[in-house]
Parts: sequence; structure tokens; C-alpha cells
Amino acid sequence: MYFNKAASVLYGTIATAACFFLFACGSSTHNSEQKDVTSVKDTVSHTGSGDTQTEQTTYTLPSPIQIASIFKKAGLIYYPNITNSAENASKYNAGKVSESLNLGVYSADLSYCALNKQNQDSRNYLKASRQLAEQLGLGKVFETDNLAGRFESNLGQEDSLGPIIADMEMQTDLILEEHEQEYISATVFAGAWIESMYIGGKVFEKGKAKNVSSHLIEQMAIAQNIIKALKSNEGKDAGIPGVIADISSIRDLFENFEGMKAISKDRDDVDFSKIAITDAEMDGFIKKIDEIRAKIVKG
Repeated sequence: MYFNKAASVLYGTIATAACFFLFACGSSTHNSEQKDVTSVKDTVSHTGSGDTQTEQTTYTLPSPIQIASIFKKAGLIYYPNITNSAENASKYNAGKVSESLNLGVYSADLSYCALNKQNQDSRNYLKASRQLAEQLGLGKVFETDNLAGRFESNLGQEDSLGPIIADMEMQTDLILEEHEQEYISATVFAGAWIESMYIGGKVFEKGKAKNVSSHLIEQMAIAQNIIKALKSNEGKDAGIPGVIADISSIRDLFENFEGMKAISKDRDDVDFSKIAITDAEMDGFIKKIDEIRAKIVKG
């Protein structure tokens, strides 16, 4: 899946965010997963000449299934009361950016609960996600081929959820493209990424699992491409520049870690998981994610 400024959709709204924690690909090795996640690329192509030149920018993001696999293998276990309360859904009505960010949050929460077989919480988050999707004009995603019913009836059966999620993604792409609202996908992805990092941070704080901390850092390979995707849609909504600033603040904090400053910025093959991070840096990193996540869920 890719983001194309001229035409295509970054990620399907519900499907993309839901994939963050939903699957663990047990047959893959850690090295191959790590390569898939960290090899984030962007390309710029120009067509035409002179004043008629047009620009097409493509950003490639890693598979959320790979991210889920890495977090799962790193020891991401279930803790209650980490996620955003599903009851807060009714307060997210301040505009499309707030609604789509929190749709991303709820999609990640739904995935975290579904992966850990918390079926009632999963149902609650499915309901909250559906409410926000309807506010964004995406209610048909759940109605097509009874996707919501099929998703709920297959909770606890991870293999069966894959085709359902793929259908959700396709339907979301079609609706957003039809209404020229592809920027919503980029914003939902940003919300899901923040919530995923937040959950990872909370799990690390509770268990101090070294693997979880290293994989949290590894996910920073994605941050720059999220920023680029949002910047491609910066003029579509007045709220998008604020989202760009928030994710940029996480990136800037990370890039000022001593371990990062020692790396040449020209390299594109950095193994983020092997960068040495001090306890104080990790504490500050998690605190910054908490701060931005709090802004989002406040509404």
C-alpha cells in the first residue's frame, strides 16, 4: 500500500489501524520483519516540463501486520485500562481531523484488545469506531457485506479476520477516493500510530521489557513518512498542520538522542532497534508520546 499525492489512499481507515496489533506472523524471522519495517522509502517523480510540470510523490509505509508481529514477539502483553475509554466517542465532534485521529486511536485500541482476546472490549471499540466512521461519512464500510457483523462474530479467530480487514480496507479506499478525502486516511494512520506507540510505552513502563523498548524505537522509521504524507495534504484541513507539528516533535526529540546524533543523516539503512537509548531518554520519549496522545483523546 502506498500514498500518492495525486490520487491514491495511504491506508484503509479501519483496516489499516486495526492491523497494528491484530496479527502475529509466527513463521517470519525477526530479521526479515525488521528489514520490512525499517526499509521505509519515498520517491519523487516529475512529469511534463516548464510551467506544465506536475509532481507525483509516493511514500511507502511498512505493513502494519509486520509491526504487529514485531510488537507481539517483543512481549506486548495485555494490561487493562491502558486504552482510551470507548465511552469518549461521543465527544469527538470538533471536526474531521479530531474525528479521524480518534478513529485511529480506537482502531489501535480495538486491535490491542482483539489480539489479546478481550472480546467484550473489542465489541465496545468496534462500536466506538463505527460511530466515528459514520461521522466521517464512512458508515457504509461496516454495512457492505455485513463486515461489522462478520468482524464481531470472528473475534478470537485471528486467521479469519484477515479477509474481513482486507474487505474493510478496500471499501474505505473506494469511499475516500470517490469523495476526494484521501487525507482522512493519512490522519487516521497518524492517530493509530500514536496510540500504538502509547500502548507500547505503557507496556514497557509496567514491565520494563527491553525488547518492547527497542521495538518502540524501531517504529520511528515510520515517523518521517507519516509527516510527508500529512504534508502532501496540508491544505486540505486547518487541523493537519498541528498534527504534523506534533509528530515532528516526537521525531525531533528522537533525532537529538545521543545515539542518533552519532549517525549520519545521509544513511537510509539505519537499524533503529540497535540504537543505544539511555533510561532518561526513553522516559522523555514516552512522556512526549503521552503528551501528544493526551491532546488527541481530549478532543
